[in-house]
Amino acid sequence: MTTTDANGVDLSGVTGRLIQTVDLRDNPAPQAIATDPKNKWIFVLQLESSGTADKKSGNMYLNRINRLTGEPDGQMQLKGFGHGLSLGAVPDGTDTILWTECGSSAAAPLHFTKDFAFGKAVTHFPFEKGGVLDAGTIPASKKFTPPGSTAGVGPSYDPTTNLLTVMYHKSGKRQFTRYDATLAAAGTWTPVGTTFVMPDNEKAVPPDVPTKPYPVEPELTAQGFQTLGGILYAYHWAPFQEEVAGRKNPGYAYITAYEWSDPWTGGERPRLRQVMVTSAPGLTHREPEGLAVEIDPDTQETRLLFGFSDKVAPTSGARNVTICWYPTKPAVDGVQVLADWEDLTPAIGFTAGAERPRGRLVALAGTTYLQLRGTINPPVGGMTADGIIATLPHRLRPTLLARQNVPRNNKAGRYICRVEANILGELRVYGAYPDNAITWIDLDSFSTVWR
Repeated sequence: MTTTDANGVDLSGVTGRLIQTVDLRDNPAPQAIATDPKNKWIFVLQLESSGTADKKSGNMYLNRINRLTGEPDGQMQLKGFGHGLSLGAVPDGTDTILWTECGSSAAAPLHFTKDFAFGKAVTHFPFEKGGVLDAGTIPASKKFTPPGSTAGVGPSYDPTTNLLTVMYHKSGKRQFTRYDATLAAAGTWTPVGTTFVMPDNEKAVPPDVPTKPYPVEPELTAQGFQTLGGILYAYHWAPFQEEVAGRKNPGYAYITAYEWSDPWTGGERPRLRQVMVTSAPGLTHREPEGLAVEIDPDTQETRLLFGFSDKVAPTSGARNVTICWYPTKPAVDGVQVLADWEDLTPAIGFTAGAERPRGRLVALAGTTYLQLRGTINPPVGGMTADGIIATLPHRLRPTLLARQNVPRNNKAGRYICRVEANILGELRVYGAYPDNAITWIDLDSFSTVWR
């Protein structure tokens, strides 16, 4: 039985990586993600640190990250906007237009819970590096609150249809309505199609959730949503019971797919699929944060993106972001290329041999492999101790150690060394000694399981 939906997404299938463990501003965790592949940017929303702003201020930071290098490239401060329930990014020439929640123009612009504040309207604006935008200065004509909405709202963007999906709360349920993004930006908010109402069982803990090592909370926590074509994807978290485990993380992440046009009259709406997300298992904190959709500029493949928050070692509070993705194109002759050949960056003093060092990710029969090729030459005199020889690009970095024995120069019968790739993308070599220096390393035989 096929597990691939109408978009080509297999929620139980293999996944790729966009960026891994990119540090964010100050301490707070990421809340929502979006990308502008045309201009090669990734955007991540996070709350402002409680050290500089009250949790109920609705203040956030919008981080911009270089899509190719994974390097942060500035932030924008958003005052009085909310919690960052979702995010949409639309390229506009060399600029990027962001859609977010924001404080409405009503007397009470934010919706408050026990600990946080949520925007009651949605708005859009261009990213301005180093800029500060106060929701109170945005004209009412540039804000939109869905009719009947009683709490927080959030927008997401589908580049395959140019539709903006707005999530809001009405009659005690999460509801989703789609709008033409171009018309909405011009101030015309005419619903496209029907409104999707989340079922009563949205927060029900799946029966397959593990009970060990710790039980989970009795309800799932919503962590993001995204529409792709006629399917709505919902991201949820099943955190550990804190009073039992002493912590909530990592818990378990789930993505649920719903058919937007599915006839439904109430009660337990049928799900297309609900799957536990097993990607990036090496993250220790691993809190699910945000869904998005993009069209890869190189392959033109549509991808369903999902994010994770993790702790920045050795701190206890600082967070980073990792973004993974589901492919939509089928395997060719049984092989799925998740990241094509890409150059590694040799460590200082190391040089490429006759064939430059490169790597790629391929999936075969449901298992993903990191494959390397090329030759690396250490500095003059060779390696006489274990160390880093190169750095992998973000798209190739594993969250669990990936290791393989590979050929090296033969001296006194020693002609093998061990190469390991770690979560930071460091490619390390083991087996060098003062009396047996490594003068070259051949990576062509490196092909090992990647997770």
